[in-house]
Amino acid sequence: FVIRPKYRMASRWVEINCSLRLCKKVFAILKQKNPDLVPDNIDILAYRKNTTICNWHQYNINWEAHFDNDLPFGRGPHIHIKQSLLFNRTSIPTHCDYNDGVEITDSDYFIRARQYIHGNFAIIEIMCHELAHYTQTGHKKKFLKLYYKFLSQMAQTVISGEFYYWYSIQHQSKKRSGKADKQTAETKEWVDDYLSWTQHLPGLFGK
Repeated sequence: FVIRPKYRMASRWVEINCSLRLCKKVFAILKQKNPDLVPDNIDILAYRKNTTICNWHQYNINWEAHFDNDLPFGRGPHIHIKQSLLFNRTSIPTHCDYNDGVEITDSDYFIRARQYIHGNFAIIEIMCHELAHYTQTGHKKKFLKLYYKFLSQMAQTVISGEFYYWYSIQHQSKKRSGKADKQTAETKEWVDDYLSWTQHLPGLFGK
């Protein structure tokens, strides 16, 4: 039995889309906890080579992810994440010199196998990093302070179990409030619909 390339590709995109859904979940949780520090809406997309949505590829920078505060035609902020990260869910966490709060570049930082992060927390970590860029550019003290605030909040939701039942909690909260139309917390249905819509964005702008 041989798996044909097109089926391997389809399977790959199933995993990538699952990771994108997780990204939207992290965004929704952090938006609820930090309404003024996270954008109201954001497009989170798997990066495609030669995309016309942003000019990331023009600089030949080997970033795992990238935040832009505006899309062409004023469509709002977006995050591009490499397909390999979304598929493998493995990355190197943000690292810095704790004495002066300045990020250490990869070339000056000795990476050990145990310093990689895997699974859901790799997605959580990269989202905390990129969302911190909404109000902070660069990687200085103010950025790192906000990044660690987001990361701490997400770690608490994972440890408490809130992360795994968050959609159910939001659904029950809306039912009790009787104000479903006025609730701003994103539900699973909203996230899934939003993700489906954003998958058409590359076609709208070319690639």
